[in-house]
Amino acid sequence: MKKTLALLLVIMMMLPFAACSTGATETPAPAAAATEAPAAEAATEAPVAEGPALSADGRYPAETIKIGFVNYDTSAEQVLAIQKYFTYLQTAFNFEIIWSESIDSAEGEYAFIEQCAAAGCKGIIGYYNIGKEESVKLASSLGMYYWGQAGGADETYAAVADDPYYLGAFFTDTDPNYAWGYAIGQSLIDAGCKNLIVMSGGKDYGVDFFVKRYNGIMDAIKAAQDAGNDVKVVYEVPGWPGTEEFAAHQTAALATNADGLAGTLTCLMWLQPMQVAGKMGQIKFGDIGAVSADLVDLMGGGIYVCQCAEVTDVFGMAIPMIINAVEGYGAQQRTAEGKAARVDYGSWIIKTPDDMAYYASIESETGTWAVDINDVKTILAAYNPGFTVDTMSALYTAVSAAEIQARHTAE
Repeated sequence: MKKTLALLLVIMMMLPFAACSTGATETPAPAAAATEAPAAEAATEAPVAEGPALSADGRYPAETIKIGFVNYDTSAEQVLAIQKYFTYLQTAFNFEIIWSESIDSAEGEYAFIEQCAAAGCKGIIGYYNIGKEESVKLASSLGMYYWGQAGGADETYAAVADDPYYLGAFFTDTDPNYAWGYAIGQSLIDAGCKNLIVMSGGKDYGVDFFVKRYNGIMDAIKAAQDAGNDVKVVYEVPGWPGTEEFAAHQTAALATNADGLAGTLTCLMWLQPMQVAGKMGQIKFGDIGAVSADLVDLMGGGIYVCQCAEVTDVFGMAIPMIINAVEGYGAQQRTAEGKAARVDYGSWIIKTPDDMAYYASIESETGTWAVDINDVKTILAAYNPGFTVDTMSALYTAVSAAEIQARHTAE
């Protein structure tokens, strides 16, 4: 990928820039699924000794915890970033991930959940929770904890909040997805773009966060139109990269006079088709994805004008929450009413190469990460018996560059 990006960047710099431009992988041998009820005792009922029991190689907990991960695109930049972060966490914490193949239906998610139960998983991470509360209920019936993004949706949360196997997810009273979409649309308009391609992702499938991102983009366009700007959408590309349908829409979109691309997910898969179509340097990007060193050059070269980044580490909160539940501290990370937690979190809207360079430097295999191993230990009951949901929210909202630097300097 880096070699491809490097080549494309060289070509880009040589061009005049326009005015505006269902199964599981690595499945272990089947084992019986857990069926016992989750531990509900508070941490005070399970006192911590001098230190938590560790595995033979010094990781916590002593026994490996298998976890299934549901995603919609195995090649997505965000998924690849999460894989790197989980590899980092595995140096200190004893868990194993079974990654799904690309899943595009509720039935696919249900099948994967059942496979994970057969493989001995104790938890499911619903990065792409298309089955919503039904997926949670299925995991619960099979004795597995479920952590999932759809917990941010009120109707889904209300349906399963009392289920002790449902752990919740990240959530904020001010959902950033709409704000990200609006920032993307506004940034492209501010850059002078008039003819926009909108990549709507799972909007047509009713996926909540894609709908919100799309609405944000479209509202930014409408606001500009109401103010007298003649910006418009010249093509909408729905669905998932990697499919024939997406490729056909992509080709048709590049045949228009587009000078801007607004993505509800990463736009990186457009670089090579743009080069083939002779459009490199003619279309500016705004998208949602993972930070990377490659994007520093793309932003510096004028291709990217905005990236809204889900902090990879935020997905990592699923790991300590599942470990806490399996190890008997499940009640401690629930609300005072005994409901599943909705942990507050922060994110990044990046518009300059310098900001991208800093975040990319820490969010990598050789970086310090925004939420490092020592940070994660503060929300594991075995290391910090007094932690609460508020402790978790305080950690995952403190993700500005200054807050990260202050926290890690203190270490």
